[in-house]
Amino acid sequence: MKNILLILIILCVSCTPQKEKNYRIGQKSLILVDASRNRSLATEIWYPTLDVGIDKKENKKALFKTIKTIKNASVLTKKFPLLVVSHGTGGNRFSLTWFIEKMVKEGYVVVSLDHYGNSTFNKIPREFVKWWERAIDIQFVLTNVLKQDEIGEIIDTSRIGGVGFSLGGYTNIALAGGYVDREIKKNEDDKTRAMPNEFPETDEIIDFENDSLIVLSYHRYKDHVKDERMKAFFTMAPAIGFGFHTKEQTNKITAPVFIVAGKGDTVAPVASNAEVYHDLIKTSEIHLFNTNVGHYVFLNESTEFGKKVAPLITVDNPEVDRKEIHKETLKLAVDFFNKNL
Repeated sequence: MKNILLILIILCVSCTPQKEKNYRIGQKSLILVDASRNRSLATEIWYPTLDVGIDKKENKKALFKTIKTIKNASVLTKKFPLLVVSHGTGGNRFSLTWFIEKMVKEGYVVVSLDHYGNSTFNKIPREFVKWWERAIDIQFVLTNVLKQDEIGEIIDTSRIGGVGFSLGGYTNIALAGGYVDREIKKNEDDKTRAMPNEFPETDEIIDFENDSLIVLSYHRYKDHVKDERMKAFFTMAPAIGFGFHTKEQTNKITAPVFIVAGKGDTVAPVASNAEVYHDLIKTSEIHLFNTNVGHYVFLNESTEFGKKVAPLITVDNPEVDRKEIHKETLKLAVDFFNKNL
């Protein structure tokens, strides 16, 4: 009798669907060149793999903690949804690896890129105010990633979403169909358009309101920012709220948009950014962390070295645990994309 019960238990276990192995993170690096705009876009592709990698030595001079990945790992033969990540002003394609790591392990392919002229190691003053061209960067990279051998074949093109932080948050709202107004209003506070801390030092004098290259770019690309291929958008501490005044600017947004920010944000204050977007976008949801939570909490966790040399972007309010904010944000993101992609 005992033997019969044991056989039944074994058969029952074998019939029960087994949980798939935890995905590890494959990583491929590309340089994509948009010849039409003379823009080189460094791009990372992060994807689920079952390969086993070798632990890397930690860089003691790194500002932020890194994640474990396997370079050029084998690609699984199944379809995955895709997320495209846009970094903040002066950031880079590695700025949100805490977010990327979780989403790949959840079964997403994730693509991140360095926006031309507005990234950590490539700073060009004019590119810091040509916000709308970031959406064109994303479109170009997305088109080319979908053409890649192996990677392009595993992406479910009906399930593509966007993720962005700060200026990357605005970038995603543009990709959703939001059209920014770059003109300064008569009653606008001068402080709303102060150049960010990441703005490069330059001896060049640029009239940002009337510069012909900036104005030409705006009129050429401002009506081409929406990408119909992208079906849902998750934005963290979105900036450029000063450029949105009416629902007409967001009436082409039909995809769901999730906005998360901290009430203690002094870089992109929620009253003039996150809450403005939420009021204007009919498809939006919003989650606000408390007044202790600032802007840069959405960057990667810092190393001790990073806290010493770059406290502005690495040190949070003593009441805030960046890792915990990340956990809460990731839960919101996973729920949002599971529901909408």
